[in-house]
Amino acid sequence: MGAKLSVQKDEIPEERTFIVTGANTGIGYHTSKKIAQLGGRVIMACRSEEKAKKAIDQMQEENRQEVRAKRKAAKDAAEREKQQKEAAAAKEEQEKKKEEARKQKEEAKQAALAKTEEAAAKAAAEEKKEDGAEKAEETGDKTEEEKPKEDGEKPAEEEEKPAAAEETEKPAEEEEKKADEGEDKPAEEKEEEKPAEGGEKEEPAAASAAAAEGGAKEDGDAPAEAEPEPEEEIPELKLQFMPLDLASFKSVLEFVKQYKESGLPLNVLICNGGLIAPAKVLTNDGLESTFQINYLSHFLLTLHLLPVLKASAPNSKIINVSSSGHKRGDGVNLDNIQSQKSYSQGKAYGNSKLFQIMNTFSLHSKIKDTGIDVFSVHPGVVDTGFSKGYSGLYKAATLLHKGFGRTSDDGAATTLSAALDEQFHGKGPLYFSSCKPVQPSATARNEEQQKQLWIYSLGLLQEHLDDTLLADVGETLESIKPKEPEPEPEPKPAEEEGDKKEEEGAKEEEKGADGDKTDEKKEDGDKPEEKKDEEAGGGDAKPSQETEEKVAEEEKPSEEQKEDEAEEEKKEE
Repeated sequence: MGAKLSVQKDEIPEERTFIVTGANTGIGYHTSKKIAQLGGRVIMACRSEEKAKKAIDQMQEENRQEVRAKRKAAKDAAEREKQQKEAAAAKEEQEKKKEEARKQKEEAKQAALAKTEEAAAKAAAEEKKEDGAEKAEETGDKTEEEKPKEDGEKPAEEEEKPAAAEETEKPAEEEEKKADEGEDKPAEEKEEEKPAEGGEKEEPAAASAAAAEGGAKEDGDAPAEAEPEPEEEIPELKLQFMPLDLASFKSVLEFVKQYKESGLPLNVLICNGGLIAPAKVLTNDGLESTFQINYLSHFLLTLHLLPVLKASAPNSKIINVSSSGHKRGDGVNLDNIQSQKSYSQGKAYGNSKLFQIMNTFSLHSKIKDTGIDVFSVHPGVVDTGFSKGYSGLYKAATLLHKGFGRTSDDGAATTLSAALDEQFHGKGPLYFSSCKPVQPSATARNEEQQKQLWIYSLGLLQEHLDDTLLADVGETLESIKPKEPEPEPEPKPAEEEGDKKEEEGAKEEEKGADGDKTDEKKEDGDKPEEKKDEEAGGGDAKPSQETEEKVAEEEKPSEEQKEDEAEEEKKEE
């Protein structure tokens, strides 16, 4: 998980504009900085202006340091390359000189050999000529040949011949010896043997240095200090703060108004801001804070900015920064969707991230032909300081991950891949992890629950929407109006049912009474009324056995009710 991740993007067209919520810290900070370094314009949507401006100043300074470091590294690399080329050229020159020396030696050998051969040929010719002359003399002057020669005396021709041969061979041997001596010496020594102008020899290294500096310097002259090169201007990152408090629908609408009035385009909306609350807290809008800040306010922001995204299409994007923690969510349970019954920080956070992914699928299905892609991403286990809200087991798990998770810079890489990589244009809806699309949980892909969440969410937002905005997602105010459930008839209490039957029985008895008894009742008008009131209130009369059995049957729970109660007990456990 700690592996470095890279974004396959070198430059962003300067006219592309990005909104990043929660941009002053963690993943949002590094996402904003990287986009700006690539040339994009970033609107940092944050609650605190002070923190946002401090973050902007820090990004600008970090960028300056990084640019200087890159320029120095590039300069050093160029210098190394230059030195390597010079060394290679020097080596090539040395090899060239050696080759020339070898050729010169070979040529000298060939010349000496040719000279030797020429001398030998000349000597042979002379010898042949002398032999011919001798023969002529022998045939022409027999008298002279017949003269006896004195012992030990040699003819003049024979004495001259060896001397001439010796004189011919001697220069050839001297030439070959000189050639051999010249080859044994390296080219550098040959250069050193050549006297420099003025009769003095100059070392090669000194000569090179003198040439580089433009000639030898006079004794006592100090080298002039090189003036530092003026630093190339480093352009400022295009970062701008706009206030946004996701805990307030009013703040969301004010942000939208300010952004639309700016006249800026919007190419990518990155819904990054979020929190995890250790205890249940309600916003000023009366909603559970994790649910509203992480999910619902981003949905309201998205709906209001859809017209600007459509106008900037194609290749507009909505990026919901979710989490693998969505797998801890228990789905769309409307009875506890905002922790109405019980609160668990891990469950509330997991559900908010689950709802982001569900909304990714629902929203994309509504706007798939508009040139806008909707993605969600899991940035990885990142140490951002975000986990300060954890407590108990979640805090322990976070501490365990420290040192093994990614940096915020690495965590931003997945968001940047979804936002910038051209290979994903027109491919939504997608869920990313480690810079590549993967499958989210089965619950996140459940279409029935996606529809439930869509209807429920729009119902909560209806007073902040109108038919024009809703038309972009194929809805109207009428279609999103929550349907009120029909009231169930209240069951009559068992005692009231029994009293009613007793009253009917009493009336029957009254009808069967004799006339005298009736006259008595008439004389005393208050008595029947008192009896009626007593019977209506139940009095001391007891219901019949049949009535008791019927009431017991009605109070007996059905099998379905038993299953619901068991499931509810299981959830509470």
